[in-house]
Amino acid sequence: MELKEARYILAIAKEQNISKAAETLFISQPSLSKYLKNLELQLGTRLFDRIGSRYSPTYIGERYIHYAEKIVEYGIEWDIEFDDIMHQNHGRLNIAIPIMLGNSLIGPTLFNFHKQYPNVTVNMLEEVNFVAEHTLTDHTVDLTFYNVHEFPTNLDYQIIGKEEMVLVLSAHNPLVSLAEKKEGYGYPWIDLSLLSKEPFILLYPDQNTGGLALKLFKDYHMEPDILLHTRNSEMSICLAMEGLGAAFAPESYYHYLKKREPKESVCLSIGKERMENTLIAAYQKNRYLPKYAKAYLDILANYCSEAHYES
Repeated sequence: MELKEARYILAIAKEQNISKAAETLFISQPSLSKYLKNLELQLGTRLFDRIGSRYSPTYIGERYIHYAEKIVEYGIEWDIEFDDIMHQNHGRLNIAIPIMLGNSLIGPTLFNFHKQYPNVTVNMLEEVNFVAEHTLTDHTVDLTFYNVHEFPTNLDYQIIGKEEMVLVLSAHNPLVSLAEKKEGYGYPWIDLSLLSKEPFILLYPDQNTGGLALKLFKDYHMEPDILLHTRNSEMSICLAMEGLGAAFAPESYYHYLKKREPKESVCLSIGKERMENTLIAAYQKNRYLPKYAKAYLDILANYCSEAHYES
């Protein structure tokens, strides 16, 4: 199995359509169809069943795809390592990251990175939803950034920084006056049980902030009124800033939006113990990281430290 052959078959499997696969490969549809036909004749069996325009892998096709993924993964690593050795300052860095984290973290650090590596192209895969799965399944992703409260066991990772998880409220909410200074917390602290009648705008439980919210409610034996569930961190914070309810957020997300949205709002410390997010950069186990990727991780760690994250 050759690398080009593996890439062609993986494209068909991913798109489940010969025309769409050809587009992603930048070749003509007849050329790809002929390539697949010749390969299947050579193997003596079909790799895909055709149902209309949809291509579904046969059993032997699934096994072929399994090994094709390994070949492509090694091919990508070889390309990166070869480029790193031969050109040093040329390459590409593919990042998967939640949109809000990209806004508050990647944007402010790219200038310094491009000063050091002007010929490295950064490609960002930004999503509202949880992105760690891309590190597991997409071999083209070099680094996946996300906040955790439990560290992954099936990935390698580097800790970039830590920050406090806060409660966001409108400054006009009368509960704000009940907040008090408390040792060990970065902001005025409020007893969460005082918000038992307050509507909440929450992220889903499979997202880090949503999972921490459920833990807090359990700690305080609360069953609050949930006004809205969303996967959009920015929406939850902005709605809370406007006074529609209360929301939880990493402190950096709140301060980023506070600068952009001059609404009268506050963030408060919460929890019987300080609530923290840990930001990590995750990647596939034993994956080769080029020199410029490691340099960018150092830039991010320094930025988080200077931005008052706890390293």
